Amino acid sequence: MEQEDDERARVSRSTATRNELSGRVSGPVIQAGYIFGDVNVSATVGSPDSGVDTEGLSEELRQSSQVWRSRFSSVDFVNLPRMPMLSAGEVVIRAARRARLDDAQPFGDQGMRAGEFVRIAKPLFETWDAEAVVLDASTAGKVRRGMLVSYEAPMRCRNAPRVPLKAPTGDLAKDPHLVFRVGEHRVVLSFDPRWLTTSTANTTLHDAVRSPQIFSGLGQVAAVSEDGRSIRVSALVFGQPQTLAQAQWEHAISSSLPTPRGLTADDFRNELSVRERTPPHGARPEAGEVVDLSSVALFFDEDELLPGQADRAVLIQVSRIVSEYRRDVSLAVASLLPPRDLSAADLSAQLLAREPALWKTFTVPGLTTLIKSCNLAVVTVAGISRQQAVDLDEVMREDSRSPYVGAMELDQNLQAHQLLFPESDDYHLVGAELRLKYSAGSRVLAEANGEDLDEPLEQWRKQGLFQSVVWEEDMAQSAADEREASLFLQGWFEQQSD
Repeated sequence: MEQEDDERARVSRSTATRNELSGRVSGPVIQAGYIFGDVNVSATVGSPDSGVDTEGLSEELRQSSQVWRSRFSSVDFVNLPRMPMLSAGEVVIRAARRARLDDAQPFGDQGMRAGEFVRIAKPLFETWDAEAVVLDASTAGKVRRGMLVSYEAPMRCRNAPRVPLKAPTGDLAKDPHLVFRVGEHRVVLSFDPRWLTTSTANTTLHDAVRSPQIFSGLGQVAAVSEDGRSIRVSALVFGQPQTLAQAQWEHAISSSLPTPRGLTADDFRNELSVRERTPPHGARPEAGEVVDLSSVALFFDEDELLPGQADRAVLIQVSRIVSEYRRDVSLAVASLLPPRDLSAADLSAQLLAREPALWKTFTVPGLTTLIKSCNLAVVTVAGISRQQAVDLDEVMREDSRSPYVGAMELDQNLQAHQLLFPESDDYHLVGAELRLKYSAGSRVLAEANGEDLDEPLEQWRKQGLFQSVVWEEDMAQSAADEREASLFLQGWFEQQSD
């Protein structure tokens, strides 16, 4: 454990974790702290006597802060004793308890339980929401001691750990550490080798002595040299990002169906890795391209949604993106209910595959993890262009606390889309008028339940988002309701006659 002897402060820990699986929190953008043994305290962005514009620097770094997530091929290091310093760290502690780890004993002393922890924690790091400043060329000269940073780079190992693994001495000339460069800055990543998860992780570090290995992770700035050219980061988590070949192999062994046509290597890239973070398929139309109106499906973490939150958020953003005189947009809201006989990997592939390629912000591994880790809700939007779909995705991501997780083009000619996405619309936005959809069946049911038919209209009118709010009948759905009712009555009369 890192020991710092020139600062002391009160303990401050956040307990604002909202989701057991995702690690989402409602806390400050930059979660930072000085570490004294097992104690952490809040830290300011700059020291009082630094002579810099602390407020301006804080805001600039806040703009550079991002939610850190990683899709690891291997989780090589997790400093369990320091996880409580993170607001999102509680979910890692729970994973350790599920694996029946003794958090007072290093991984090497716990046999198969260490491997079980890695199995549980690996997908966790894809979905949790620890926010950190991205350590890159634009931020390396501005970070301060105590700040939480994320990193990904080819690194070399110095003083590779030897068995038996021992606690650090505090002398970098003896202790194992990783080194890499960020622009003109040299970064030293120190770690306690006792918290390497497996013997394979140790072997990887020995490989990094001979040639650089790519590591991604999260850590805390422990020291910055006077000239700012050298930075020491104390590691909290690190591992090797999943590669394309590994993603394709994992999909192959976890799926029971052949990979559908229409998927490419790009659909298996590691979009959480800075080295593979490319724009989604068809992100923006080429100049002069004719863009037809299309439909998209927006996905939300349903476990985090409040009633009506997704409806309102999407309607507001569609109103911002689509000019009023061009608005003729239909929306539907529903839960995504995966078939029980289809694996998450197969379902993801079926949803995302098409020739020509669908526009999408998901990859197959990314959507697979989401389906496994949380309940999903979808809002379908029909009547916007692909350019507007891209803009809609971007504005939905502006709020880092939103349960919005991504989008894809909707094609009702695809069987998976027909089965999983709603067919009937809930809203019709025309100009500045919002029309709430109803059918003969839904109206009969509402009246039978004694519902106030004016209440939904009044709720939307009170929000003041639209010039008018009215009912509109879904004629196709009403006809379907009447056919269903007719068949039911016919069957009932036949039973009575028998």
